[in-house]
Amino acid sequence: MHKETYTHDHGDGHTHHHDHSHTHDPAEIKKIVNRLSKSIGHLESVKRMVEDGRDCTEVLVQLAAVRSEINNAGKALLKEHMAHCIVEAVEENDDEAVEKLNEVIDKFMK
Repeated sequence: MHKETYTHDHGDGHTHHHDHSHTHDPAEIKKIVNRLSKSIGHLESVKRMVEDGRDCTEVLVQLAAVRSEINNAGKALLKEHMAHCIVEAVEENDDEAVEKLNEVIDKFMK
């Protein structure tokens, strides 16, 4: 479990600090780490394809596959985050965590 401290500014000069538990299902995190490890290996093989002068269309197809793997890992992490951290944040009325999620979704979906 990881704890993050959030500071809320109430706009009237008063701030509120609280710790938000950052808990995840260890089995799901392991799956995500395994996905990322697989993507790293796949990307290394694509790099070797370029170094070996393989056909550009083959390389591009493999790059698209790596990008898809990374997107799927990100989607799995986002779902895990929503299922645990955001549920806890909503229960704790932690609007800042929800705002942070919205910001990261915008960055992730670019």
